[in-house]
Amino acid sequence: MRTPTVCSALVLAWLGSLGVARAEEAADNNAPTVAPADAPTPADNPAIAPPAPGASPEKVEDAKKTAKAAALTPILPSPQNPLRPAFQLYAEIDVPILAIGLVFEGGRLVRSQPAFCGTTAGPPCDRGDLNALDRTTAGYWSPGWQTASDYGLYAIGVGAATLLFVDEGFWPGLNDAVVVAESALAATAVASVLTLAAGRPRPFLYGDKAPSSARNGADAGLSYLSSHAAISFAIATSTLVTMRRLHPHSRANWIVLGVGGAIASFVAAARVLGGMHFITDVVGGSVVGISLGVIVPSLHASPVSIVPVAGDGQRGIALSARF
Repeated sequence: MRTPTVCSALVLAWLGSLGVARAEEAADNNAPTVAPADAPTPADNPAIAPPAPGASPEKVEDAKKTAKAAALTPILPSPQNPLRPAFQLYAEIDVPILAIGLVFEGGRLVRSQPAFCGTTAGPPCDRGDLNALDRTTAGYWSPGWQTASDYGLYAIGVGAATLLFVDEGFWPGLNDAVVVAESALAATAVASVLTLAAGRPRPFLYGDKAPSSARNGADAGLSYLSSHAAISFAIATSTLVTMRRLHPHSRANWIVLGVGGAIASFVAAARVLGGMHFITDVVGGSVVGISLGVIVPSLHASPVSIVPVAGDGQRGIALSARF
């Protein structure tokens, strides 16, 4: 049985600031070739479908102008390294996502109505309105656990950013941290919409331990679902997705999973023990966070892709990088 050549051609394509600049094929060895610095980019020579026979040069030029106008603008942190970062950012996509997430987050800040029950003007909320599971934590109030949940949220955010910066360097790490931040903002946006729509009283309104400032505040009616849990699990999950893309076969990813999951679980549990959320609130937040932690990174293509190469008796791989 004839053994095929493992890798007879390795092609490295470097992208210019607005698109792809193809390198010449390395036919005699495995060393990648680099496109010249002045190679044209799609902004100068955009890709279009093959023109029809007899198409006039004017129509071909119009098609190129249309393709140029429709091309996305990549945000380029570090074009020197073809293996970093994990995600390709685009100005037309990522900037609006961040902006919309911030706007939705602001919805919680403009709410001014107190909860419909449990204020100092009346008796505590009726525990009989709760399901059996949430009734077990009704009336909880602990500022210490509330503070612990805040510190846990800060820790997982700072830890994720630090991990990416140490692993990739500052600019590639910052690039990928943007995607993690988008996951967190998307999670808090969903949580904000649900909490404002549900208006569920927090657990401390079912007891008398909380001070009047907390009972009468607008935040007292924002229990379902937990934004702390959603954000924490979104950061933990999106960081894991990022590290798996950067190091697909590394056992260290299990450490990232374990540490991130533990901190996010601690944050969720602390919100319950602090009297800020019911168990169903943090379960719902966890599901939203994990889901968006997978979805948001998955919507971003990698700047580097490896594809098979075949033709004229050659077999191997091609490494295509976009910057």
